[in-house]
Amino acid sequence: MEFISDFLNSEKTLYLFAGIIGTASVVLGLLFLIFSGQKSFATTMIVIGLLEMAAMFPNYLKYSQKIEDKISTYENNHTEFLKAESVATQKALKSFFWLKLIYGILIVALVVTMSFLASKSILFGIFTALILHLGFAIAIDSFGEKYTDTYLEHLATALK
Repeated sequence: MEFISDFLNSEKTLYLFAGIIGTASVVLGLLFLIFSGQKSFATTMIVIGLLEMAAMFPNYLKYSQKIEDKISTYENNHTEFLKAESVATQKALKSFFWLKLIYGILIVALVVTMSFLASKSILFGIFTALILHLGFAIAIDSFGEKYTDTYLEHLATALK
C-alpha cells in the first residue's frame, strides 16, 4: 500500500509545482509589465499564470481527500481497486503521450510562425509566453509520466 500513497503524493506535488510555476509566471509578467516594453508577453504570462494558479492550487488543496478516499477504497477491496486503478493508469499513460505530442507540435508551429513576425509585434510576445508555458507543461508531464509508469509496474506486481 505504500506505493499507492507514494504515487498519490507525487501527483499532489506535481499540482503544487504547476501552481508555483503559475505564481512565478505572474511575478515575471508583472516585472516585464513594469520594466519592459514587452506588454503582450507580460500580459500573456500574467493571464496564463493566473489560469495555472486557479486550476492547480485548488486541486492541490483538495488532493489530501482524494488520497484518503483511494486508500480507503484499497483497504475495502484490494483486488477490485488494483484492477480499476491499472486500467485508469494505462489510460493516463496514453494521455501523457498525446499531451506531450500536441504540446511539441504547438511549440514547433509557434516557432515557425514567429519567424515571420517582427520581434516587437503583439503576437511575438504572446507566442513566446505560450512556448515557455508549453515547455513547462512538457516537463511536468514528463515527471508525471515517470511516476505513473512506476505506479503501473507496482500495480501489476501487486495483482500477481
